[in-house]
Parts: sequence; C-alpha cells; structure tokens
Amino acid sequence: MHPKQICADIEMLGARLVLDGNDLYIENPENVYQELVEFVQSYKKRIIRYLKGEYSDQEHNVKQTIDKIINYYMGVAQDLNKKIDDWFNHDYESVMKVMKLLVLFWENGWRDLDTSVSNFESEETDKLSLEIYERAMSYFKGDKS
Repeated sequence: MHPKQICADIEMLGARLVLDGNDLYIENPENVYQELVEFVQSYKKRIIRYLKGEYSDQEHNVKQTIDKIINYYMGVAQDLNKKIDDWFNHDYESVMKVMKLLVLFWENGWRDLDTSVSNFESEETDKLSLEIYERAMSYFKGDKS
C-alpha cells in the first residue's frame, strides 16, 4: 500500500501521521484503532521516507511489485498469481533472485511473515528488488527470453 494512502486513511479517522526527525507519531491516536496502529508500524520506514519527500512513484512501483511477489509465495489470492507463476516457470534466474531477497529480509529481522517487509529493507534489498522489478517488467512487456 502506498504511504500516501495510509496517511489519507489515518486522516479520515481524525488523526494524522507526524514526522519528528526520524520518528513517526500519530496525532490524536485515540481516534485510531490498535490494528491500524500496528499496520502503520509495519510500514513505518516507507511512511517516513514518504513524509520526507524521498519516496518516489517509481520506488513505490518496485516495492509494490515485491510485495505482490511475496504475497504470491505466501499463498495470498491475487489476480496476477497466474502471471507470476508463468513468469517464474520461464525465468529461473528471477526465482533465484527472489529467494535471495527473501533470505536478505530474514537476515534483516523479518520474522512475522504476515507483516510488510518495509521495515527490513536495506540498500542491498532495494538494489535486488529493482533488478527483480526490471526482469518482471521485461517479461510482462513481451521479452520472454
């Protein structure tokens, strides 16, 4: 989910996400239910980058693609699972890159597999994520080699 949407959803509840240096606070937290607070915490790093103006649409496209690939592996029903399955059946190298990426997230502390990898991203995972994204876009745009 785009951090912009998360911020908008919080504001609809009469609260606001506020940046204080490198930390994130919820103004009027009494207006936000606990599950949403936990959801916000799971996307904290991305939200902070967004509020600082450092989160581009291109970066979001890459991260959203990785989120969808992780959902695919977790067995989450998505419209594009068949497309991802087809891609992986034709692109072994991408499968290996995704496996390496998942190991990196694990090494960075990602243990609750039902939460976003957002807080476990690093320069190394960002670089590998971009490589995977570019391979996916190339495949889905017709270069199936």
